[in-house]
Amino acid sequence: MKKPTGYSSFSMLITWDSGLKSLRLEYAHAAPQKRRMAAQWEYDSSMASDLFNMALLTSVSETLPQSKWPPGFLALAIDPLFAPAFLTVGSSEYQHGFVKEAMELLLTLTKLPENEEDLAEIIDKAGNFLLDHEDFKNALELYLSAERAYPSQALHYIGSGYCFYKLGNIEESIRKERRAVELEPDNYLHLNDLGYSLLEAGLLEEAETVLKRSISLAPPGYEFARNNLELLYERKKTPLQGAGERLASPGKLVPCRFVK
Repeated sequence: MKKPTGYSSFSMLITWDSGLKSLRLEYAHAAPQKRRMAAQWEYDSSMASDLFNMALLTSVSETLPQSKWPPGFLALAIDPLFAPAFLTVGSSEYQHGFVKEAMELLLTLTKLPENEEDLAEIIDKAGNFLLDHEDFKNALELYLSAERAYPSQALHYIGSGYCFYKLGNIEESIRKERRAVELEPDNYLHLNDLGYSLLEAGLLEEAETVLKRSISLAPPGYEFARNNLELLYERKKTPLQGAGERLASPGKLVPCRFVK
């Protein structure tokens, strides 16, 4: 990916930009709560400003002035442990061609204290960002790092399982998804993912049991597990065997994390 002119990575700017350096130094000795509040305020303000500018651009033809720093840079300079800023800055670096620098930032998420607010979901958003770019190898590296750091988080095993599935390793995909279901046995999304992988591996009897359990736990309108069960019965060349009486009536689809 070609790197554009006029964009410098955060790792470069934090070392030589006087504004970011002074901000980092200013808050280095501040109380953690004060530092976090300042970073949160700056981050929220930056995101709100970006949304306002995007809305304004749809109604005017003029080019709006650009902020000196991309979104998230100031917040990360203030608080080097602020997870949302790692996600925002890392995504920006990636989109601008700084893949190595982006991965360093995104992988840092897996080194933060586990009690960081919404950390598992933020790591998963980072993984989904990479998956959206079909960068399955880097997404897998992120999820595996998260597994090692936070082994009780089922979400990371589902992420790595999906990466292994896309990379053609169905056996490892099943192993990861089994672990996620062990950690969260009543999660219908995890059960659907495992059921589909079992189906793809030809383990039809177990897949049927798992998908039926997903259906029994799913809210009304969730159709992915039902669709996968219908596919399973097609492969077995048998009818749905009255499952319709036990399933939720069709409705608006509730998106699964990973549609299989």
